[in-house]
Amino acid sequence: MRRQSRILLKKIMLGIAMLVIVVIVLFPVYWMLLTSIQPRNELMNYPPKFLTRKPTLQYYGYAFREAIQEFVNSLVIAAASTVIAIVFGALSGYAFARYRVGGNTLPFWVLSLKFFPPVVAIVPYFLMMQFLRLIDTRLAVIIPHLIITVPFAVWMIKGFVQEVPRELEEAAMIDGTSQLGVIRIVTLPLIAPGLVVTALFCFIWSWNDFMFALILTRNVAMSLPVAVAGMRDPHGLMWGEVSATASLGTIPIIVLAIVLQKYLVRGLSLGSLK
Repeated sequence: MRRQSRILLKKIMLGIAMLVIVVIVLFPVYWMLLTSIQPRNELMNYPPKFLTRKPTLQYYGYAFREAIQEFVNSLVIAAASTVIAIVFGALSGYAFARYRVGGNTLPFWVLSLKFFPPVVAIVPYFLMMQFLRLIDTRLAVIIPHLIITVPFAVWMIKGFVQEVPRELEEAAMIDGTSQLGVIRIVTLPLIAPGLVVTALFCFIWSWNDFMFALILTRNVAMSLPVAVAGMRDPHGLMWGEVSATASLGTIPIIVLAIVLQKYLVRGLSLGSLK
């Protein structure tokens, strides 16, 4: 009986701890959503109000009017960076995994680019884009994003490919399938969950990037994070408008996570067991 009581107590303590963690994690999201619908006279109250009786959607109207172009820019930039990273990552990762291209040196060099501080490259990129007259274009932001997303994709996909048994590919080649056909028919479907997870992380990084978009854009190709940072009036930051725009900025990530959730668990665990 005493043992059952200890087990029950552990379960209760574990449940309380999980509840506290969930509240801590979700509270900033709740506060952002609350700020996005609070009337302006309630935003700076002290002590703060954790509920509002007069919700308003005026800040969302401002976000749709003033930040829709930046939303589209971020979507195009993140999607293009992700697609390019996955294509190059799949081909390069396969070559590293199956043919050991470059031995151990080249894959490690590619991985080291992932840890390369982006701020170090911002001045050369700015000068290059200025010379090519690409400043304030989406392409000017997509290209620098690839120095982060491509190495990450290569390294991740390399590990996923290594988990696929060679015998499956050899059997397909015996049946007359070409090398590209083996990759397309056998390897890629087997590592699809890993590709989805890699693509999601690449998209999130590109979507959240602030520095490259700030330096390499002006007005036409400005991204959503830069637009949010610039929402100010003579009195300071426009908290309601910022919160509403930030709330809209979370929609693509949430939608992708919901749509791709059946791949996420398998993709995150793929390659963990040898």
